[in-house]
Amino acid sequence: MQDRKLSRRMVLSGFAAGAASVSMVWGIGRAQAQAAPAVLTNKKIRLRYGHSQPANHSTGQAASRFVKLVSDRTNGAVTISLFPNNQLGTDRELQMMIETDQLDFTHSNSATMGNFLPQIGVMDLPFIWRSPQHYFTVVDGPFHQEINKLLAAKTGHRYLNWWFDGTRNVYTGKRVVNELADLRGLKIRAPEAKVFIDTFTALGANPTPLPFPEIYTAIEAGVIDGFEGSNGIVDDSKLYEVAKHRAATGHIMVGFGMTTAGRRFDALPKDIREIIATAALEVQAFQRELQLGAEDTIVKRMISERGVANTQPDLAPFRQAVQPVHEAFHATHHTQALRDLILKAT
Repeated sequence: MQDRKLSRRMVLSGFAAGAASVSMVWGIGRAQAQAAPAVLTNKKIRLRYGHSQPANHSTGQAASRFVKLVSDRTNGAVTISLFPNNQLGTDRELQMMIETDQLDFTHSNSATMGNFLPQIGVMDLPFIWRSPQHYFTVVDGPFHQEINKLLAAKTGHRYLNWWFDGTRNVYTGKRVVNELADLRGLKIRAPEAKVFIDTFTALGANPTPLPFPEIYTAIEAGVIDGFEGSNGIVDDSKLYEVAKHRAATGHIMVGFGMTTAGRRFDALPKDIREIIATAALEVQAFQRELQLGAEDTIVKRMISERGVANTQPDLAPFRQAVQPVHEAFHATHHTQALRDLILKAT
């Protein structure tokens, strides 16, 4: 119960900080960001929201709540059609639809966004996050504005909020990972992002980019030996059926949030923008608490009910092996300022 109370304080404090962040990004007052304004338009607005997660994942539930909040608070003036579970395409394809104004909202991780804005890969550097609280403190602070500035200049994307997707661990089909040496030569599915590729190369594995929906059959067919991912998505996608070994590496905790097309968002009436901003912050708190509460439960269920064997490797050699990844990334992308915002946050 103590951990649960702590988690709730974490997400609620994140909501308060996030309200201030949204105020700066959209130019609305904090009071407005916490109380939905009255709708001033009679025009019917139709928007689309696509994402790759299952509808029952914490992010899928948050997306559904967001859609309902916006509809309720606009008295039906704004309707958002929701397309979960890769119905409109993969994460990368959805972000391309955002960039080309074919889609209004999506949510995905910073690894996917790294294909459009390489600097955001600083969030995916291995072992850079000390805890969920550390992550919340960073993304609810000035880091949020800095990322949105970079995105606006490069792609036109904009983050509406930051969610929590848990820590990422290594799952394998047949090979057990007890120590760093056990990763050597394994074909591990990783997101199509350079930081992930470089990380698993440094760890001695053979990183293999592959669309998420193909992981299950690829392990079954022996095309890959395993994958890395967060607990929630593994459980929701039933990947434990083909990956019976889990190594608790906690190597990466990616940034994860809802994005929109800046041009399309700015074209909406002011009162609608304020309602969307408010709803995004409310579901941010909802999703974080949902995922935090589920983390331990999911792991225990996978071990006790799903037949997944869990190992706890000594992570010191892992951290040492990936230091060159950090150094090379900052030298290439000049992300020292973003790094300092992360490392200096308490």
